[in-house]
Amino acid sequence: MAGFLDNFRKSIISSLYRGNEDSYEDKDINDRIALGVLLWVVAEADGKFLPQEETKIREVLKENIAISDQDLHLVLASVEKAAKERIDLYTFTNEVSKNLDYAIRATIVEDLFRVACSDKYLDNSELEAIREISNLFHLSHKDFIEAKIKVKKEFGLDTAGF
Repeated sequence: MAGFLDNFRKSIISSLYRGNEDSYEDKDINDRIALGVLLWVVAEADGKFLPQEETKIREVLKENIAISDQDLHLVLASVEKAAKERIDLYTFTNEVSKNLDYAIRATIVEDLFRVACSDKYLDNSELEAIREISNLFHLSHKDFIEAKIKVKKEFGLDTAGF
């Protein structure tokens, strides 16, 4: 997996920093990789990648990472490519989460729910993808449920039975 992540990181760096590859922030690249790929994986989990989901992915990335619109386009193209390569979620989340605080991992799970709920419906396959990522992030079940309820309320979705 290190090979995949290293190659992916180099792809993003060369796209974003054309000629100034030495000036990038490694943490920023890791954040873009982790957040972008996981958001994309959840958006595709139900077999339908909807415009609302892409819009929400863009919003989440812009809110969490200082990035220009031009760079966002390049990052999304790289993230899409990585997600379509069907990454091994276990290895991927293990590698990227080791440098993330618990609170950040919990926030990422909330953002995953935001993408999944952006079409006003939480599909079971999206829910299961988020549950798997949450487990791989070693989040408590309580925090997983709280994130789900919080985001469903944000989108005006029924929270009965969670």
